Amino acid sequence: MIGLKNEFQSSSLEEWIDQLKKDLRGEDFSVLLRNDKIEEIEYSTFQHAESGEIAEQSPGHFPFTRGLNTKNNEWSNGFVLTVNSEKESNAKALEILMKGCDLLVFDLSNLKEVNFDNLFQDIQFEYIKTQLLLANSAQMGALKSYFNEVIPETISFIQDSYEIRNDESFLVQLVTELKENQRFAIQVNGFGIQQAGGTTWQEIAFCLSEGHDTLIALMENGLNVDEAAACIHFSVGIGSNYFFEVAKLRALKQNWATIIKAYQPHHNCSYNCEITAQIGFMNKSLKDPYTNLLRQTTETMSAASGGANAIITHPYDACSSNGSSSLSERMALNLSLILKDESYFNQVIDPLGGSYAIEDLTAKIAKKSWALFQQFEKNGGFDKLETKKGFSDEIQQKAAMRLEELKNGSKILIGVNKFPNPDTVSPNSFESTTCPFGLKSINFETELNAVQ
Repeated sequence: MIGLKNEFQSSSLEEWIDQLKKDLRGEDFSVLLRNDKIEEIEYSTFQHAESGEIAEQSPGHFPFTRGLNTKNNEWSNGFVLTVNSEKESNAKALEILMKGCDLLVFDLSNLKEVNFDNLFQDIQFEYIKTQLLLANSAQMGALKSYFNEVIPETISFIQDSYEIRNDESFLVQLVTELKENQRFAIQVNGFGIQQAGGTTWQEIAFCLSEGHDTLIALMENGLNVDEAAACIHFSVGIGSNYFFEVAKLRALKQNWATIIKAYQPHHNCSYNCEITAQIGFMNKSLKDPYTNLLRQTTETMSAASGGANAIITHPYDACSSNGSSSLSERMALNLSLILKDESYFNQVIDPLGGSYAIEDLTAKIAKKSWALFQQFEKNGGFDKLETKKGFSDEIQQKAAMRLEELKNGSKILIGVNKFPNPDTVSPNSFESTTCPFGLKSINFETELNAVQ
């Protein structure tokens, strides 16, 4: 440190407020205070050292709000391939690898059997990371056979936490493989909660509850806490509320570390909260691709600033009836490359950590999500029908509130409910995807068009 802080006189909170009032020039001071009615969080647009203490934190140390990585803020640039034809998906994989992707995500759920010779031809797994969603245990056996029984360490799995716990034979097979070769294998689908309209703390509470139930299931099947923790990772959705999304990732890391600590792990790495952040479709428009690009950029920025381990920026039209275009795919891949190579977002760990406003939001989101997680635990978790039903109803209520804000104009979404592109008319439309517990993803443009 070069000691510049000591060269400037500090202002007290009272002096700061007096200056803010002067700068407002008679405007009501309440304009600097916010009450997010959907998130149910009140916060101030300004913060000061006297507003509240910030706990001493450093990367790699409990409570891991700043993550486990102590070297840089590097993340993987992902792309999802839903496999219907092995040869076509292989050609697509090789194409996007040449365009800067370094995380291939293969969704094999549409196939009963997979020809891995065709699917993996010419892919050099030692240089990239890969995630696989397997449809059944037979695919696991075929995969092991393809790799001569030793699956590379760079390959992990994204088996849904809820589904795998309810498929005992597949879970036992997976645990046997994980006991021999540790890797991330079971993913908690927080992304689906966000895409259905949930709040930041609802999404985190779901992740904590599902993650905890999965941790217990793995330990009951023969893994110790260190082995079980190493198998769980999280998928989260990233919305347009920039600072809330940054704080959400930090709060998830902090709360997950608290859960892991209760089981007294032997290794520091067991506290790791592996996060794949996904940039989805809720606020995207099929009529306004360039505004989509701006939204995707800020959302990718918040995911990177929050310390996501991998970022999947979905092409904005990937869930449309026509599928993604070459332009939308290229732009989605380029965002992470630009943020790394031109803006250096991968160089600074937790760049917003220590900001009084971000720390305040992190604490509030962490507190609300922890309280909801405890409520889930008290009610028996998501294995209970009542818990699932109640939570689904609450998510739908939040989705309705979001849509109402757009209808009445209290929230402006350029290209969707304000200044829509009048020149673009297309039969192309967004198709809803299935989220946890039968919830459906929402798209504001589609919903607003349906009521007009």
